[in-house]
Amino acid sequence: MIIPVHRTTKKQQVAVLLLVATLLPRMLQAQEETNRDLLGPPDVDSYIQNLLNTERIEELKPDEVVATLMLAENAIVADLGSGPGVFTIPLARQVSRGVVYAVDVEPRQLDALRGRVIDAELNNIVPVLASYTTPHLPPSHVDLILVVDTYRHLEDRANYFRRLRSMLRPGGRLAILEYKPGELPVGPPIAQKLPEGHRAEELRVAGYSLLRTFDMHEHHDFEVWVPSTSF
Repeated sequence: MIIPVHRTTKKQQVAVLLLVATLLPRMLQAQEETNRDLLGPPDVDSYIQNLLNTERIEELKPDEVVATLMLAENAIVADLGSGPGVFTIPLARQVSRGVVYAVDVEPRQLDALRGRVIDAELNNIVPVLASYTTPHLPPSHVDLILVVDTYRHLEDRANYFRRLRSMLRPGGRLAILEYKPGELPVGPPIAQKLPEGHRAEELRVAGYSLLRTFDMHEHHDFEVWVPSTSF
């Protein structure tokens, strides 16, 4: 039996090409508009402006936080969830002979950061596009990992922070700023927050011990953790 072969006509081929040409830009635009930060709002440009809001920066006190961390001028630092660089830039000024890795999963956050870095004339900042499971930092390389308003955005946190331990140098530290639990006039809704004590339990499971807390912020917890000697 001979099976007939159906051949497309030129008109059909042209119609398919026109359809692809029409749909492809829309598909690419939809992909571009999707925030890779799964807990972040879909409008990345507005999100960036909110992160740079003056009132938010005043509450976070980035310059005071950086001074409190007492970093050496040649320290290697990672700003995990850097966004447009609220902490990246003051960190880079502090570690003038060191390096700051600005790590984020959303490319447009890093694009916004690059513009601000150029304006600030800083040459010791390295933008890093992260994956959901790893920040792509070198092993045993970093003196401090700073995580600001990002902890709750991470998935499988115990394993994620367990991997981070391998990226810290001996004596390295993990500093976390995160919105306090409960109802607050600013920040994420309670439904997106972790219950009180949950973060500490996850970090202990991941192999960290609490070194110190700082009571500097009205709406944020500020903690410094170190790898536990029992792991």
